[in-house]
Amino acid sequence: MPTSPEDDAAIRNLLARYCLTLDLDDVEGWVALFTSDATYHVYGHAFEGQDGLRRMMSGAPSGLHLGGAPYIELVDSDHARTLRNLLFVDRISGDSRNAVYDDDLVRTTNGWRIARCRCRFIVADGLSDRPAK
Repeated sequence: MPTSPEDDAAIRNLLARYCLTLDLDDVEGWVALFTSDATYHVYGHAFEGQDGLRRMMSGAPSGLHLGGAPYIELVDSDHARTLRNLLFVDRISGDSRNAVYDDDLVRTTNGWRIARCRCRFIVADGLSDRPAK
């Protein structure tokens, strides 16, 4: 199902805000991009709900998040899936990590929000729940 221009723009803006709020250390702005019952899968763990997202961010390194253009698939008028890549550059060490994200999005009264996010890292053998060492 193709996205309307309005939905396409709203979803792209949501994912752009995902990166920018992280770059600006705006945890509350970042958490607001998710549904209240969202699940985030990363490093082999699942963080649930907005409190779980806050806990996850309390231990996350700061840095630059460069997101690629997402592939957007509209499932129905209120649900979408996205696939996107991201380059993270650590603010202190300058080390970088490459990742692929797949997301389930839902339309809410506040616009599109992320209901489920899974981050997998690009490593020599393909995709992994953990970055290369």
